[in-house]
Amino acid sequence: MKTIKCKNNYGNIVELPFGKFEKRLSVYAILRRDDCVLMCKNRSNGKLWLPGGGIDSGETNEQVLRRECLEETGISDIRINKLLAEYQNYFYYEPEDLAMDGYLYFYECETDQEQVKLNNEIDDGEAIDFQWLKISQIAKEDLCDLNDEIYNLLNSL
Repeated sequence: MKTIKCKNNYGNIVELPFGKFEKRLSVYAILRRDDCVLMCKNRSNGKLWLPGGGIDSGETNEQVLRRECLEETGISDIRINKLLAEYQNYFYYEPEDLAMDGYLYFYECETDQEQVKLNNEIDDGEAIDFQWLKISQIAKEDLCDLNDEIYNLLNSL
């Protein structure tokens, strides 16, 4: 039986049967305001991540970026500048026993809005504590997943 080794949401390496993985397309906003980027914490592990999420059937990447930013952060005015990177990433979300063959697209975006939703207003089970951080405040080990790749992306801006 073919297996795949991947990270789970706690940062541990797990080995799972290949057939357990489901394809998941998702987009994420590296949302900038002044010299800061908007980050959230993941409820399950306390690590930093970006606003975004899965692409529903029939949606464009740009539509998903706008929808997810509004749902998670309350920010409605985003300017989508460009696609920065795309990665394939096998990932296991342990709380829901979901193994994902992820295709993740990261976009550089901007906004003038500063105010973000409070935790009790966020319509997402995993994203909490949205905050504007200077890129220099973000350490590689503070990131939830794709640590090297996301750290390098942030520091290339």
